[in-house]
Amino acid sequence: MRAAIRPVLDLFSSVRFGIVLLSLLFVYMSVGSAGILYPIHPNVFHPDAWVHAQLRQWRPFEMTEFEWFHWWPFDVLMALLAANITVTTLRRIPLRTVNLGVWMIHSGILLLILGSVIYFGTKVEGEAPVVRRAITVGIAGKGGSELVATGTMLAMPGNRITVGEGADRSDVEVQSIDPTWELRSGEDVGTRAYSVNLLIAGPERRFIRQVIAGYPQYTEDLLFSEDPQQPVKRAVKETGKPTVDERLFVALDYGPQDSFYLKNDLVKSWAVYVRRPGETKWVQRRIDGMPLYNDWVPDLDEVFVPTQESAEAHPIRVAIPATEQDDPAPGVALEATGYLRYGQLRARWIPGGPDAAPNAVAAVDVSDSEGRSAQYRLVARDPQKRSADGGVLAIRQVSDEEQVAGFLAQPTLVFRVPSKGIEQPEPVKDAALADASAPWRPVGGPDSGYAYRVVAVQDDLPIGGRELSVAILELRTPAGEFRRWAFSDGAMSRDLRPGEDPMAAMKRGGESFIDPAIEVEYRPGNGLALALLVAGPEQGRLRLVDSLGRKDARIVDVAPRQPVELAAGVKLTVTEWMPNAVQESKPYVVPPEQRQRDARELFAMARIGAAGGGSHEWLQYHPYVFDRPQDVLRRYWLSPSTLTLPDGSKLEVLFSRQRERLPQPVALDSFELATHVGGFSGQSSSIRNYTSIVRFREADGTWGGPERLSVNEPVEHGGLSFFQSQWDPPEESRQGGIASAGLNYTVLGVGNRNGVWIQLAGCVVAVAGMAYAFYVKPAIKRRHRQAVLDEIARAKAEGRAPVFAKHLSESVHA
Repeated sequence: MRAAIRPVLDLFSSVRFGIVLLSLLFVYMSVGSAGILYPIHPNVFHPDAWVHAQLRQWRPFEMTEFEWFHWWPFDVLMALLAANITVTTLRRIPLRTVNLGVWMIHSGILLLILGSVIYFGTKVEGEAPVVRRAITVGIAGKGGSELVATGTMLAMPGNRITVGEGADRSDVEVQSIDPTWELRSGEDVGTRAYSVNLLIAGPERRFIRQVIAGYPQYTEDLLFSEDPQQPVKRAVKETGKPTVDERLFVALDYGPQDSFYLKNDLVKSWAVYVRRPGETKWVQRRIDGMPLYNDWVPDLDEVFVPTQESAEAHPIRVAIPATEQDDPAPGVALEATGYLRYGQLRARWIPGGPDAAPNAVAAVDVSDSEGRSAQYRLVARDPQKRSADGGVLAIRQVSDEEQVAGFLAQPTLVFRVPSKGIEQPEPVKDAALADASAPWRPVGGPDSGYAYRVVAVQDDLPIGGRELSVAILELRTPAGEFRRWAFSDGAMSRDLRPGEDPMAAMKRGGESFIDPAIEVEYRPGNGLALALLVAGPEQGRLRLVDSLGRKDARIVDVAPRQPVELAAGVKLTVTEWMPNAVQESKPYVVPPEQRQRDARELFAMARIGAAGGGSHEWLQYHPYVFDRPQDVLRRYWLSPSTLTLPDGSKLEVLFSRQRERLPQPVALDSFELATHVGGFSGQSSSIRNYTSIVRFREADGTWGGPERLSVNEPVEHGGLSFFQSQWDPPEESRQGGIASAGLNYTVLGVGNRNGVWIQLAGCVVAVAGMAYAFYVKPAIKRRHRQAVLDEIARAKAEGRAPVFAKHLSESVHA
């Protein structure tokens, strides 16, 4: 038995074997961390002949750095190294005082390996978005009894919710948030607090309610007034009460977070979330084996690629079974059949088949005699894309010739004042070019007391399932000056009271006119279009209604790629024509050189569907999962897709990353931003530190005391470490939305550090061993050598042979 074991012990106690292991580890770690360099051109001396790449990110591997250093080859090498160190120490290095340094070094390395195994084997790291406040809105019963309707939403600028129905309905919108509002009255004067202004459209009036976090006693309403010097006034000064609707209850509460999302750059942690249409709760399905770095497409027809020559299909199939008990489709296995590291969903129009519905799409080139030209793409069924250049160029789809005849008429306003026998048609095209400060145009003569000016004209607005046109006018009548919206459907026309919100005016009946004595009818005709393309009613037929420089419009047939001469040397050419176009939406594979380097998986997409049948859809990646639009954080999104399952039922799906439960929910109490002189400039370099003041929920359901955490000052709680990761910076309004002062939420980094103390102990022991080996061991050897020399001298003087202790002889030869 010993003879059989001896070769193994000799191998593991071999210094050469240890050197081989260290060399392999060096190569493995260098390739995993730094990557590799390889030539792509025979001229290896040219600087562009070499390419740097991460081998672990190639298709056969698809590994993060953490996964590379947690892969079995690395684990085997580390285990062999630990065995080599252990056997070599026990067999070759006797445990004596002079060798304590080596034993300590080797013991420290083994402790470091053990601590690393624990650390990397149990490592968890992720992010937890925590909102600063959530808004609860309630409506009490008529007698002030219990709430009859409630609703919640996050305190985010632009967020809105509807509470109640019928006579109890209130539309509530977050109009603005001031995270550092200064209290100006009461005992707390001078204190900074988090203030939220809500725009409330109640059953009787519109007003603004201000709610301050932590100070419900200062809740008050602001009322709209007709005074241009003071458009809003405090309700307490107007009515004697701080609020005008005492049945409406509004409160600011914590928005606790009970989960955190795992980071993909540690271990790939993809997940799909599913729910049935109409439900709000998402159920998680983990995706094991999903790639991260490369594009995997089953068929190039599934995507738009920049260059067909460089494209190549790489199919995958990753099973996504149901694992949760409350999964809405437990018997349906999903699968991932495609993945894009950096994709963008794009759409294009293609010719439809013979059964496709009429939908005219035309590419138009407009040029003049000086060689200038502009290109447009018009889509008849899309209200946003059916016109260009402010409506001067447009396209319409018709189903009969009567509609074509209507387009030959100019847009006209017809004013009627029956009491004075006035009926006056006015062309809109010239008037619509005037601005709000344009001169007033008389109605029925300069002494009639009636005048108007056009503020704006909008054609083909989608309202209530119909498309209507509207002319927005300012009227001057004996009843005063006011604004009227004159719709092509007269039943929708109405006046706006001073300061009234247009959306609120649209919700009330159209019978309310400030001055019903004057009637206004809007006949859109061919709208503002000077060149109007008309498709139909025959299949494939395209005509042009030309009003440019003409008193009476003309209509001419148009053929693709055949220019039509207009006035003033202008030519119109339809370069592409699809009478029944259909839209094709597919992901576009963004070329590597056009990708943002620090985007990580933000633009990732996955092709998900049901195994064995049903539909497959490309899903956009969501960094965080939100149940409702009212729960979405600013700068993030909620865009679920719907799958058709093999049994014909529907399933909503959302592509994100795995989330885990926190030991206890965490809430954001407040957020502090420390900046350099001059304040926040929009650049991260102007910030000195970010600090979140958080609270953790205790076992009894109460909130613990405030705890401060920042980037370099984490807080330990429940076995996890919490630190500052991201924040909510100020932001200007986007696409007509509401601007934000920021500081409405924070993103906390979450992780554990198991085994760190063992790693630290190993480092301390190894360093102490090095100090012993380099400083203590030489002193011991010098002392022993001197003792040997002294014994030799004594023996020579006494005429005898010297006698040495065994440890002295070994120490001298060590």
